Amino acid sequence: MIIFDLDLTVWECFNKDGEKIWAKQLLPPFNLKKGVIYDDVFSRCILKKGIFEYIKWLSKKGNIICYCSIGAYKSLPLSHQPSIILLKKFKLYNFFNGPSILEYKSYNKIKFLEKIKEKSIFYDDNDKILNDASSLKHIDVFDAKKIHDWSSLIIH
Repeated sequence: MIIFDLDLTVWECFNKDGEKIWAKQLLPPFNLKKGVIYDDVFSRCILKKGIFEYIKWLSKKGNIICYCSIGAYKSLPLSHQPSIILLKKFKLYNFFNGPSILEYKSYNKIKFLEKIKEKSIFYDDNDKILNDASSLKHIDVFDAKKIHDWSSLIIH
């Protein structure tokens, strides 16, 4: 199983002034133009370099692909969560075929990761979460901050 954090792992979001923001801060409707999603107030979201190709390759290889994110609005239905809308707009949503979770920021991702029993890979950018997850013997953790081009992980 391959598990991805979303914010700062799969994508980066910026407000109209170029400052980094979370996906949940984007305001629908979203408009996709030349690989960039713009929101109603000119904030934008871009995929990390090579991430689409990497996830597509993982899918073609038959991997179970999941997301584990704490970028949710509390009490907002999943279908209205900005992160889910972004996954669909970027045409990534259907690649996520395994158990996934999108929770509010107070959720501890380790609770989700502990339930996974098979050998898995977990990508995240948060040092504390990476450190905590590294104590789980069945999870190999990778720091997404160190991956500059996800397509470089594709084995030809």
